[in-house]
Amino acid sequence: MIVIGEKINSTRKSIKEAIAKKDASYLQKLARDQAQAGADYLDVNTGAFPEEEVRLMEWLVQIINQAVDLPLALDSANPAALEAGLKAIADNTRPIINSITAENAKFREVVPLVLKYEASVLALALDDDGISKTVEERFGVAQRLIEALCAAGVEQNRIFLDPLIQPISVQNDFGLIAIEVIRRVKQQFPEVKTTCGLSNISFGLPQRAKLNRYFLAMAVAAGLDSAILDPLDRELMDAVNVSEALSGKDRFCKNYIKAYRQGRA
Repeated sequence: MIVIGEKINSTRKSIKEAIAKKDASYLQKLARDQAQAGADYLDVNTGAFPEEEVRLMEWLVQIINQAVDLPLALDSANPAALEAGLKAIADNTRPIINSITAENAKFREVVPLVLKYEASVLALALDDDGISKTVEERFGVAQRLIEALCAAGVEQNRIFLDPLIQPISVQNDFGLIAIEVIRRVKQQFPEVKTTCGLSNISFGLPQRAKLNRYFLAMAVAAGLDSAILDPLDRELMDAVNVSEALSGKDRFCKNYIKAYRQGRA
């Protein structure tokens, strides 16, 4: 499973403060900690500073590149900030652009960056009408978005499709809707990777970590390939390894055994 470390996000109070102070050592340590915990990518977000986002995105990418060799997922609604980060990316890594949608304006702005920098792209199952309420409608949006990206020249294996996880505290079947969309995407587009912002499922509920772990196991069984999550949560990373082993995605349980031997399980 592809783990995208969620910690370096300016919507978090401690991260916003560290970015504002240009506390490179704190942010670099957080990058190294996530890498050591098993993250495959690091999410990078400076959106809490809309007036300075372009400059800060470039700076943040540069200092993280100095600390770790991991590829980055550049998380921004601002195409100029995305391009600033893409220009600063280490040459030997392929980043993920987070994100694109089926909204006409967003699609037109982001696709040229995906193609220019040969990046992967996180695609949200969202169009100009908002988030669809049924499996059929949301899968239809996902299907149109994947097909449009492919038509523009993006290979399926560079697409990370996010079915949009919504809190079950708001509607009890939101988790099931997302899982069924994941299942259908993997059936129709087997080379497309599926991903999600995992912690959204438990928003507003007690014992969120437990809900996140169990939902992860259900989603992996349905075909989830990736998730944006906290790799420093050892029980959650255990759930990643166990879920992949039990769902037949970990050949000979190699990753499970490796995590155990390294003391990460």
